[in-house]
Amino acid sequence: MARDLAQALEADQFFLVYQPTIDLQTDAFVGVEALIRWRHPKRGVLGPEAFISLLESSGQIVAVGRWALGTACAQGAVWHAKGYRFAVSLNISPDQLEQGDLADDVGAALSSSRFDPGLLVLEFSQKTLTKDAEGANRRLAPLKALGVRLAVDDFAPGDSPLANLERFPIDVVKLDKNFIAGITNEEVAAQIHSLVQLARSLKVQIFASGIEDAEQVKRLQIEEVDIGQGFFFSTPHEALDIDRFLEDFAIFSGKPL
Repeated sequence: MARDLAQALEADQFFLVYQPTIDLQTDAFVGVEALIRWRHPKRGVLGPEAFISLLESSGQIVAVGRWALGTACAQGAVWHAKGYRFAVSLNISPDQLEQGDLADDVGAALSSSRFDPGLLVLEFSQKTLTKDAEGANRRLAPLKALGVRLAVDDFAPGDSPLANLERFPIDVVKLDKNFIAGITNEEVAAQIHSLVQLARSLKVQIFASGIEDAEQVKRLQIEEVDIGQGFFFSTPHEALDIDRFLEDFAIFSGKPL
């Protein structure tokens, strides 16, 4: 696997799929999250759980992350040229933030694609930010200067209070899917309610990941969670299938894109 992975980027075996995100209060289509896949010549399509740790241990994650960033921005620009105005988000690895010239990479991707920086969302894990808060803030500042939006991924209230994130220039907090799975529990719903109220005071959006059924949507709407994503709405698709999804969504929902 490690030997094959070393050749994957040059062999153009990586590709991105995109999972739609929906405004839970208006049901409008508001964006996609770009997710990496590896089309292995013998093993077929592999998800990131099969190879991300290998990319990190081999030091390839920065180069592959740079490719993903450029590809996502280029595809976003294609959609925008068709008249769609929605956000594109993607996850940034700790190594990209700590070791690479991330702001330069983001600036280059935006410049070459002419993608609107205000519609690019970069996601960071909570651990990446909090293990070296001063260093993280120093590296996030030039990203904010470019005009992009920043998100905390897989946030779980048990790991750290939301207020601890106030020191970072964060625009979006994505709640962990395992936490969302318990939304029908009154205690979890109360926690989410408190998070939403605090988020309002911090001027950040709350994003629910891993939504799987209509009951979860209903409870999240009651608690005024902003944005949602999950198999209830759509699985991830390659770009051409997202085009078809957008056409169907516009026809059947009557909502703006």
